[in-house]
Amino acid sequence: MKPLLSKQTIWNFFEGKTTPLQNTLIQEWLLESANLELYFQWLEDWERENPQFTPNVDQAYMRSLQLAGSAVDTAPETPVRSLGNRIQLYPWAAAACLLLTLGMYLGRDLWLYKRYETGYGEIRTIRLPDNSRVSLNAHSSLTVPRFGFGSGSREVQLSGEAEFAIQHLPGNQRFIVRTPDQLEVQVLGTEFIVYSRERGSKVVLSQGKVQLRSLTDLTAQPVVMVPGDVATLSMKGQLTLRHQQPLSTHQAWKHHRFMFENTPVSEIAYQISEQFGVNVVVSDSALGRRTLGGTFQAKTASDVLHVIADILNAQITRTSQPDQSVETFVLTPIH
Repeated sequence: MKPLLSKQTIWNFFEGKTTPLQNTLIQEWLLESANLELYFQWLEDWERENPQFTPNVDQAYMRSLQLAGSAVDTAPETPVRSLGNRIQLYPWAAAACLLLTLGMYLGRDLWLYKRYETGYGEIRTIRLPDNSRVSLNAHSSLTVPRFGFGSGSREVQLSGEAEFAIQHLPGNQRFIVRTPDQLEVQVLGTEFIVYSRERGSKVVLSQGKVQLRSLTDLTAQPVVMVPGDVATLSMKGQLTLRHQQPLSTHQAWKHHRFMFENTPVSEIAYQISEQFGVNVVVSDSALGRRTLGGTFQAKTASDVLHVIADILNAQITRTSQPDQSVETFVLTPIH
């Protein structure tokens, strides 16, 4: 069984005050994967309580690589502190050195970034270190820097869909959201939704003002959005802006609702697949072209599909074919 360690013991480690025996116990404690996030959380807490510490993560990381072969228990008696924009390297180098002696299995990205994820059908609200709020839709992920977030720029990576309520900071630091298809959203303080999945990206602006650009074409002029605008980026990289759009349709997912407005059944099937991770097959092309409007409350794929089937005079068949790892629903018209 791994040892139980207190927050104060870990803080003492950051300050170079632990004994060789305590360093060994910390090393054993970190072998338990469940303790890693707690370790990083306590490191963030320690940073907030030590305002003289200004992290330069890249410099600290490179220093940690140089110290990879050193033993953790050779900590200096007094931590080295420097002036101005230079940093106190010891806690960061020691922390990184400890992880490196475990084989550096965390890797650079896991050391520098925290990843928030949601499963199918799950919605999660996250409060970022700068007090910005993020509502993460189902089957989505958000990657955030672990350290120094808000002291300079604020940059996150989104895959999936999320609503952002951005906290304006006294230093007017930009908040930047980047997506896998190279869409970049820049804001100061505002509320907006970013959607980024296989078939493209979308930005919906509720309040404030944002600037968009596609990183695949840096010569193109950025697009500035105002409230009510919806911007879409196609798989081919084409950016389209529509004005004065109804926002409620794009925000319904936060309340486990689907909101349709003359939406084809084929598109509805796709949205259900995205949200719940199931396969929805519309067996008849004419049925797929039919449209629906209205709001549907649903926390499972079965809930919304059975309501839709009743409206369309269709039947739902549940199967595990052709892929047994994915649940499949087949929508068939009743003649």
